[in-house]
Amino acid sequence: MIDRDAWHIVEIIIRRYPSSKQEYKEYIDQVMASSSNPAAEVSFSEDYSKPQSITEAKALKMTSKRAERLKKEIEAVELVYRSLNAEERKVMQARFWSDRRRNMPYTKMDKVGYSERQMKRIVKRIISKVGVYLGEI
Repeated sequence: MIDRDAWHIVEIIIRRYPSSKQEYKEYIDQVMASSSNPAAEVSFSEDYSKPQSITEAKALKMTSKRAERLKKEIEAVELVYRSLNAEERKVMQARFWSDRRRNMPYTKMDKVGYSERQMKRIVKRIISKVGVYLGEI
């Protein structure tokens, strides 16, 4: 049995996957495109805990806690999504990504060839796998 709070957290992570992926892509693009002063390519300072080059500074910026969390969430959802067959993918898309504000009710998911009970099992398996990968379950 999956804890209700963990279930809800994982559901939210799956639902916001498209926007998280876009946010992560924009963040990485912004870090990589950040302008820098060519004269200050390498700076030697007394404090060696600071980045010594522009590339090092960009690498450190790309490993922020938020970026790491987004990357892990994206990887978890994509890993599970790739492991599903075509019909199960339709269930996942309809359930989590057809309406950004809430999950699609099982009774309104008529584009898939599964019964309501089968769809609930598929969704439970999806949430379990994503939750295990993220360490929430």
